[in-house]
Amino acid sequence: MKLLQKLDPRTKIVLVMVISTLSILMNEVLWLAGLLAAAYLMLFLGGMKPGEVFPRLKRFLFLFVALLVIQSIFSPSGAPLITVGEIHLVTTGGVLKGIAVILRMLIIVTSAMMLLTSSPMELVLALIRFGVPYEIAFMVLMAIRFLPVLGEEVRDALTAIQLRGVKIKEIPLGQKIKVYTYIFMPVTASALLKAKKTAIAMEARAFRAFPRRSYLDELHLRGRDYAVMALALAAGLGCCSAYFLVR
Repeated sequence: MKLLQKLDPRTKIVLVMVISTLSILMNEVLWLAGLLAAAYLMLFLGGMKPGEVFPRLKRFLFLFVALLVIQSIFSPSGAPLITVGEIHLVTTGGVLKGIAVILRMLIIVTSAMMLLTSSPMELVLALIRFGVPYEIAFMVLMAIRFLPVLGEEVRDALTAIQLRGVKIKEIPLGQKIKVYTYIFMPVTASALLKAKKTAIAMEARAFRAFPRRSYLDELHLRGRDYAVMALALAAGLGCCSAYFLVR
């Protein structure tokens, strides 16, 4: 990740915005596949290894398959592939639309991984330098910090249930939902208590006492940052123009 780590967080945010915007504007599978390849190439050139990228995408595998099936059923077009009576459940056009949705999500997730090379505080400072109010930027920082804590608490609750002899993977779906509802309440209560303590600490330190505040660390754009941002914007405009001209 050495090359990406040398860039200012604002530069990475611009790269992510350009790639994500292109993925939303484009609908053709080949164009989206090329954009996904470019996003992967940027990660690999930045020093991120394939073993660090693909395991992060495995958790979205079920969602991708579900999107493919849903798009195939509800957006029928082209030649039918699976037909029940006179109803075309799966068509070639539906499958292509489903693949396009999957590629679009892969592009957004892959491009967002560029932000992992910066610390949460650096990303907050970058948002503030972009003109985002520091209250909102602080909310983003708290969300980044709280999500791993909530995930750990859920895992601890599941481990405690399994130690009591409950095999969650083997119980029926109805009982499994009931188990998760039992987990949801204590985890939510714990999150609310942590949020209350955090709010008290913020008030004790006079949070929002002044419209602006100072920071210990500062961000500085260098020549390579300006060059990368200019190149990204020019490439984004060029790809967008070429895409609509070809269509």
